[in-house]
Amino acid sequence: MTSPSPAPVRLDRAVPFVAELVLDRPKAFNALNIAVTDLMTAHLAACAADDDIRVVILRAEGAHFAAGADVREMAAMSGAEARERDFAGCCTALGGFPKPVVAAVQGLALGGGCELIEMCDIVIAAEDAAFGHPEILLGTMPGAGGTQRLPRLVGMAAALDMLLTGRRIDAATALHLGLVSRVVPAAELLAEARKAAAAVAALPPRVTVLMKATARAAAEVPLSEGLALERAGFHRTLDLPERTEGMAAFLEKRPADFSRSPA
Repeated sequence: MTSPSPAPVRLDRAVPFVAELVLDRPKAFNALNIAVTDLMTAHLAACAADDDIRVVILRAEGAHFAAGADVREMAAMSGAEARERDFAGCCTALGGFPKPVVAAVQGLALGGGCELIEMCDIVIAAEDAAFGHPEILLGTMPGAGGTQRLPRLVGMAAALDMLLTGRRIDAATALHLGLVSRVVPAAELLAEARKAAAAVAALPPRVTVLMKATARAAAEVPLSEGLALERAGFHRTLDLPERTEGMAAFLEKRPADFSRSPA
């Protein structure tokens, strides 16, 4: 009797307040087919609704993070079919996920894989990581934000150099351009991602959500509107019990305790 194939995406819970969304198609370089992106979307919805999850780590099994959309699946897809299902070749739900996301990236993060990390908040890359948008080499283009988020992250000149040529950049270059947050030895990647996630999860969760939303707005609204959003968020935090605890702890010279889930 043949055992069922493991799910290509799983959700792990190892430490308090942190969930790990794990891509698990290593033999296919974690290519993003429809089954993968649908599962990612469902897991992200569950994480958003769960108050015991404050931070998500996005990581992948195997040598590579994600080599992009599954070309075998896309090869026979027509434009009409793609429009009918609003196909993007990636998990677009990640872009609207409200809670902080830490990505742990090893090996290749190409096409849709690069779009995934462009949606994350803290991106920790192994020294062997490589990033790129090779869609043009396949006669197509990004469909989940690559032409929009990449220029906002690395600037138009660097983005168009990657998008129009399909060339890859290494982890050191990605760090220099602002595509990733940190670069670490491959052996330390997961530990560093978990350390970063735990640090964020120990902070007041409603404030981290407000902070993420406000900072993300900086790429989309005029400065005056962004400043108004920031001021409104700041004023909102003053009514939170987490602010009371944080300032009391500072004045009393003790560590703040944000371990209780907000009511």
